[in-house]
Amino acid sequence: MKRLQWFALAVGLILAGCGSQPESSDPELFFPTKPEQGGASMDALFRGPLVVRDGCVLIGGAGEYSVPIWWEGFTAERDESDRLVVRDGDGAVIAIEGRTFEMGGGYVAEFQPEDRVEPRDQQLRRVEELLGDPIPERCLGPDVYGVWSVGETEPLSS
Repeated sequence: MKRLQWFALAVGLILAGCGSQPESSDPELFFPTKPEQGGASMDALFRGPLVVRDGCVLIGGAGEYSVPIWWEGFTAERDESDRLVVRDGDGAVIAIEGRTFEMGGGYVAEFQPEDRVEPRDQQLRRVEELLGDPIPERCLGPDVYGVWSVGETEPLSS
């Protein structure tokens, strides 16, 4: 029995190293990251709030939430007032839960309008292959418009 437990632990550790593990002090919080890659990135403008719902970090508003995929090095932690704060790799505050902020990027999956886009499950499969981890179903409610790949960010002004 102990050999099986050690084997399961070893396999779990190996698989954990393959995915984009959340950079968060809260292990229940879904905060996906991807490795930085050189070259061009999408530069559409997102302007809206950072939202935490059902343990998922989202951006946008009701009916058009999106799951953001941050760059490796970005972190999410609660501040003294229990709001989630997202920081970039240099430690600069990029977004605070409930506050409007701006960032570049673009959609890597769009689920609406359903009759004009690829089926949701096909789009999610591609995104999850990129991440190396599945997006929890609780983060993909019917009011989630898509998955946003974070591009350029600027520190949040006070």
